[in-house]
Amino acid sequence: MKAEEQTAEDYLQGLGIGSVKFEPDGNIPPDFSVGSSTGVEVRRLNQNYFGEDGPKGLGELSIPLWKILEKGASEFDNRFDDKSYWVFAKYRRPSRESGGETAKSIRDSLEDFLGRGGQTPDEFTVNDHLKLTVYPSSPVQGRVFRLGGGIDRDSGGWLAPMYADNISYCIREKSLKIAPYEDRYDTWWLLLIDFIGWGISDREESELRSMIPSLGRFDRVIVIDNQRGELRLDLEDKAA
Repeated sequence: MKAEEQTAEDYLQGLGIGSVKFEPDGNIPPDFSVGSSTGVEVRRLNQNYFGEDGPKGLGELSIPLWKILEKGASEFDNRFDDKSYWVFAKYRRPSRESGGETAKSIRDSLEDFLGRGGQTPDEFTVNDHLKLTVYPSSPVQGRVFRLGGGIDRDSGGWLAPMYADNISYCIREKSLKIAPYEDRYDTWWLLLIDFIGWGISDREESELRSMIPSLGRFDRVIVIDNQRGELRLDLEDKAA
């Protein structure tokens, strides 16, 4: 059982409205049943980038990019001359460069920085989606560039629209998944475990309700906090 499924199970059992079973019909929807008549699908609610190629989790760029940065920075370690530098990244989507092209652009940019004398602080554009800022660091033997952190320019945004877009995407995705099995249960819930992590205020909850006009094939959509399992949003299909 995945961590988010364990969080969901604890929440459903805490409701005290019926027996909770994990994968009651095997490796097909639903993830849980409550009593004999309610099927519950579970999904992480994470922030996606909605581009021309469809939705992608923000980590689909940030994780590979960080690995490319780490590798590119390490290629300069044999040139250590008692100076080390912190490197911070700012990035956004989409990029017109492939991973290999990005790696070359990073190497070229860091090479150019050293060729200009390594004066800090310095900020330079690597390509269409990546900027690097370099600061001085205490010397670390055998390390020229040290990765200090990154800022994802696509992360965040106005809270209510961000949550609405990502909740609606989850509804569409999971509605397609349960369609072949819909007649097995009288009601269907979608339980979203919030990994966006900003929280939803009372004012934003009111906005969200108006920004999510359809629950797809679900009778109820519930958002709970991933740390404490506390309720953040409860949407019911009034027509159900």
